[in-house]
Amino acid sequence: MKKKMLSILLTAAMVTGMCAVAVPVMAEEETPDNEVTGDSSAEDAFVVWGWNDDIKNILDGPFKEAYPEEYERIVFVNTGGSDYYQSKLDPILDDTSNELYPDLMGLEVDYVQKYVNSDWVISAADLGITEEDYGNMYQYNLDLGTDADGNVRALFWQATPGCFQIRADLAEKYLGTTDPDELAAKFADLDTIIETAREVNEASGGTCKLFSGYDEIKRMLTNSRSVGFYDENDVITLDENITTYLETAKILYDEDLTFNTDQWDADWYANMDGDGESSSAAIAYFGCPWFTYWSLSDTWKDNTILVESPIACYWGGTGLAATSACSDTELAALIIKYITCDTEGMVAINALNADFVNNTEAISQIIESGASADGNGYLYSESGQNFMEFFLPLADNLDASTVTAEDQTILSLLDTQTKAYATGEKDLDTALEDLKAAIHDTYSYLSVE
Repeated sequence: MKKKMLSILLTAAMVTGMCAVAVPVMAEEETPDNEVTGDSSAEDAFVVWGWNDDIKNILDGPFKEAYPEEYERIVFVNTGGSDYYQSKLDPILDDTSNELYPDLMGLEVDYVQKYVNSDWVISAADLGITEEDYGNMYQYNLDLGTDADGNVRALFWQATPGCFQIRADLAEKYLGTTDPDELAAKFADLDTIIETAREVNEASGGTCKLFSGYDEIKRMLTNSRSVGFYDENDVITLDENITTYLETAKILYDEDLTFNTDQWDADWYANMDGDGESSSAAIAYFGCPWFTYWSLSDTWKDNTILVESPIACYWGGTGLAATSACSDTELAALIIKYITCDTEGMVAINALNADFVNNTEAISQIIESGASADGNGYLYSESGQNFMEFFLPLADNLDASTVTAEDQTILSLLDTQTKAYATGEKDLDTALEDLKAAIHDTYSYLSVE
């Protein structure tokens, strides 16, 4: 999909408060200060931006060990959450004299296209990074970081194929099995998933649900669309997956098959830990490699079974891009190549945090060594699953061709209309038309037929 970047950038300041899907927008007074590590006033300071410490942990760990002298120059800016990232970053990108102007920055999947199609970042080729350097990457990640003219501008270190993550003790209690193949059969398609939700609800008397909220199916459907949110004529289009998501969400809501939580809220987290009898609990969460070891609670340790999504999809991932006024393109290239291209570096990253890295050769070496086989201790040991081997085939055929610069905001608008339809506030046609209208109101260059 082509991007109308001038309009996007003009609109960005108005919409960046909506940038974190399914997370409440924080009041201005609650916005945290940037956490800056390192001496930004140093003459040779090299500034890296991120919304959490994921990049910093890699720089502080394996990169520092490999390149100790270069590491000493790095200043890291943590904005304190993805809610605030773009609204803090964008003004700095327009002020190259600012001491905290980024030389290198992290870019999340749902808005990476905004930046790679702007004048704010330079291409990998401008850094001397070649196709041979990133030849072991998964194609969908390369597509995510490629601009409308075919120039690769951001490179990713993670691959993030989607799956369902099942709590073994609850599966045994309410689905009668912990066998991965038998559980996979209960997630074979959406109709089967609904039947499985009914089975759990009936067996538990409603104290345990298959999902905490209906939005557990959202990423499976929105990140597997066959068309983008607008066509080549800038006319807003809604893939049939969007309609399917709304219809399925309403079934789950009407039949009381979930606890109707919103992803990332306190109740959603609480349902990870309930016993499904005296306290509410959810058997399954939609996830991906990073979700297992970053998002699941300790209750899921040695208690997690992975089940393939019935629709190939992905969730998240962070790209790295160098800015147009980067103070040291050689150091930028060194960092990007080490974190996203270098097999040895990516094996070291996996050893640090169990990431399913975006490098097929590195994955092969990790599997051969037996590393990360249990997903940092989360996999149910009796299931016989291997964490890295499970995800290996799922990353091969992922498609990111429908991603646009506007996706993060549009997906947030989708949440509003999905809830309105599921709860009966609107009928289906009204919700879909209102979604199109909201997209147009946010991005006036996109039209509604």
